[in-house]
Amino acid sequence: MKRLFIYVEGLTEEIFVERILRSHLGHHGVRVERPLQAKKDFDPEGPRGGFTNWPAMEADMRDWLADHPDSETDNCRFTTLLDLYALPPAVPGYPGRAVATTDADVAAIESAIAQTLGEARFAPYLQRHEFEALLLSHPPALAAIFPDSANAIQTLAGSIAGQNPEDINHGKTTHPAARIQSAIPDYYELKASNAYWVAAEIGLDTIRSRCPRFNAWLTGWESWGMV
Repeated sequence: MKRLFIYVEGLTEEIFVERILRSHLGHHGVRVERPLQAKKDFDPEGPRGGFTNWPAMEADMRDWLADHPDSETDNCRFTTLLDLYALPPAVPGYPGRAVATTDADVAAIESAIAQTLGEARFAPYLQRHEFEALLLSHPPALAAIFPDSANAIQTLAGSIAGQNPEDINHGKTTHPAARIQSAIPDYYELKASNAYWVAAEIGLDTIRSRCPRFNAWLTGWESWGMV
């Protein structure tokens, strides 16, 4: 079985990978190894979680790649699950929040990150605009998990009706997580587990049908596993 290592933004993405993507990709010949959360500083014992310090993350990813020199060529790959939203300015190829918005913009940043790391087994992925876009692919799932906020969630659903969730923007009050927080005030009290329950309620099929960029990323790993 092929092995996939995923460098994730934080606990939310780690749980999503562990509880949803791992079993799914396992059916496609890919064993997802334990995700590694983003490094926040250069202290080896320092905190993890949050895409805030690119130099520390770059050094950490280089160590991460070097830790698996025996994972040769066709049977091992490395990727990321990181947000485009609030990207640190030092990230290679990042032209700034107001500029980087389209699929092509994100692909260019991913290419610059890959070139910087210089590792053939590494294919970075940035979620446009952030992980919570996936949770907006089917707002009724939010209401199923948070019934006390059903009216506010209905208003949220109306405000994004007809939009590709991955198009929801960089605005400080309009990015996906901000919209969810506005509709569900206690969402962030247990953000990582709440995100998992909502994603599980939605299901991967629906998420993929509404989020084409995420779908393309996941399809690529499915295809790789079956070769």
